[in-house]
Amino acid sequence: MQENSTEKKRIDIINDGGQITITPLAPITIYNANEIEKELSLGKLKEEVQKIRLDLSELSDYDSYLIILINEIKEFCSSKNIEFELTGLNTNLQNFINILLPKQKEVPTIERKSFWVAYFSNIGEIVRIIISDLFKLVEFIGELTKYFFFALFKPSLIRWKDFPHHFLNAGVNAVPITSLIVFLIGLISGYQGAVQLSQFGADIYLADLVGISITRELSPLMVAIIVAGRSGSAFAAEIGTMKVSEEIDALTTMGFDKIQFLVLPRVIAVALAMPFLVIICDLVGIIGGLIAGLATLDITISSFFAQLNVALNYGHVFSGIIKSIVFGLLIATIGCFRGFQVQGGAESVGRYTTASVVSGVFLVILTDAVFVFLLSALGI
Repeated sequence: MQENSTEKKRIDIINDGGQITITPLAPITIYNANEIEKELSLGKLKEEVQKIRLDLSELSDYDSYLIILINEIKEFCSSKNIEFELTGLNTNLQNFINILLPKQKEVPTIERKSFWVAYFSNIGEIVRIIISDLFKLVEFIGELTKYFFFALFKPSLIRWKDFPHHFLNAGVNAVPITSLIVFLIGLISGYQGAVQLSQFGADIYLADLVGISITRELSPLMVAIIVAGRSGSAFAAEIGTMKVSEEIDALTTMGFDKIQFLVLPRVIAVALAMPFLVIICDLVGIIGGLIAGLATLDITISSFFAQLNVALNYGHVFSGIIKSIVFGLLIATIGCFRGFQVQGGAESVGRYTTASVVSGVFLVILTDAVFVFLLSALGI
């Protein structure tokens, strides 16, 4: 340590066998900072020091430089693994230091969970999210049903200007892709069925297989899945983008109801477009099965359609049409519901658009399973 004469001393430094006591004798202010730093000279310590004590019992005049000095000594002690002690504090000095001295943030201890605890906790969180999501969906369907019944008595509540646009996108523009998919499904079903039926000499019953499977199950189900990927995702993305850009808030501020203005035209358009798509795809799918039968079996077009006329009845056709209407309502509702769930930015729009397709397809298949048991119980 640097020694100074008694008259000029601003700090008193006593080394007692590895324990250094620093006692300020002059005011610890910014005006004395240079002299105090020179007298302190912590970097020149060469002896083994176990503890540094800063005694402020003699200090009566100080300013914010005192905090800088304390921090400097503390950092030095921390770097050299030396114990630091602050003593001689009166009430005013203690309050001054407590206010200005930076508080050490407590690092929160992260409790490590075992694999099984974390695994079942994750499952519980997923179940909680699913139940909460289901509750919100039921609430949304209830609100939509309320406005739908209001619209029956007052159709002017619906924004009919948007109806042709949504009907064109969900119905007319979907005809090529749905027809192609169902045609290929009918072709594949006809070929697979022909291989099996030819072993028993029951070639003509290919008409029964293709006609009933296409009209009752395959056509409405495949059309619904394709529409969920096209229109359901489009509704979620459109409404989600509107929510992110605060357009929905602007509509609400102007007095427009979001359900009447945005949801009802989309739901009605998809629900009315689905039966037309299914009827077209029924015809195309049956033609696909016919082509497979003509290519692999010894049947004619007239015999195929004659057997089809015997096997196929209105119950098969209309059960598929009724399913398609329900599927359309579900797909459009899910798409709009997911769109209103969007929060944040573009990443959220993509996430909920994907969720609309996944949940839409799942609900369509689940509803189709319910229809199978219900129609079977009714004898249709």
